[in-house]
Amino acid sequence: MIYLNGKDSFVIYHDKNSKTNQLIIGKWTLLKTKIHKSSFVFNLFNNQSYIINGESTTINENVIIKNPSNFNILQTKKEEYLESVNRVIKYCKEGILEKCILSRAINQEFNSENYYTIFQKLCKKYKQGFKYLLNHPKFGMWVGVSPEILISGNTEKDFHTQALAGSLSNKKNEKWTLKEKEEHQYVVDFIKEKISQNGNIHFESRTYEKTAGAVKHLNKDFKFSLKIDYFSFLNYFHPTPAIAGIPLNKSLEIINAMELHNRSLYCGYIGLVDQNSCDLYVNLRCARISSKELQVFVGGGITSKSIAENEYLETEIKSQTLLSVIKKL
Repeated sequence: MIYLNGKDSFVIYHDKNSKTNQLIIGKWTLLKTKIHKSSFVFNLFNNQSYIINGESTTINENVIIKNPSNFNILQTKKEEYLESVNRVIKYCKEGILEKCILSRAINQEFNSENYYTIFQKLCKKYKQGFKYLLNHPKFGMWVGVSPEILISGNTEKDFHTQALAGSLSNKKNEKWTLKEKEEHQYVVDFIKEKISQNGNIHFESRTYEKTAGAVKHLNKDFKFSLKIDYFSFLNYFHPTPAIAGIPLNKSLEIINAMELHNRSLYCGYIGLVDQNSCDLYVNLRCARISSKELQVFVGGGITSKSIAENEYLETEIKSQTLLSVIKKL
């Protein structure tokens, strides 16, 4: 039996190659230098990155996780989110912004005798995406299943990334509008520019639909090589317009001013890294497990063609990736 709690430093993740759940118990340290061995990393949105020093082992016994730390954050009220969205729409129409991602926090009462069951349910329900549960004594306990690859691959072969943007419910027979197509194109153009500045594109797919939980997105895949190491490339590449906006600095300024919560790990990157290879995802469809509640973080891309009520409904749908799982626990 393995016992863990909110004071421990650990990460549990689902290995997509071995199809097993892996556990690393160790110490989180600030990533200051290049990677020299295989490590698990998480990044704070537009900020620092941390790796855990420890060996990865396959979970072959029962895991009990109790007593997460407490984090008090304000839930974003509907009227507050609609007001912020309308302000950003106005900025877009005035030419101050082209696109900006606004997120909101949803607090859901929840208490469990074993929080590992959330991770197990995510693995069972969602076959795709990167699934994890981690705890950092300072930043808290986080769980998620991300649909979006930031960069994956190695220096000997190609790297892979994807332009994932635009969202519709996959339960409705809705057609993609100019708003979603433009929102996606911003990300495509950004990716092509950043790769061309630092490497070469070898393959670009057609645009197609990709399903993630209750939501479908527009997606385009890229395969490419780099003239610099991938970790240096991340400094140019993240955050992308899919999680921040265009222009970047103005979008970040507005995000910091309008969002009442600190994003923390939400919209940072997360995954596995080695000296010459990586498998990194944007940390979406995630939540912080706080004492007696779950704090779910969701957002959407706002442009001049956005309708505030629709943007709010989009975040409600995205939140069900996690909320639909915990409601059955």
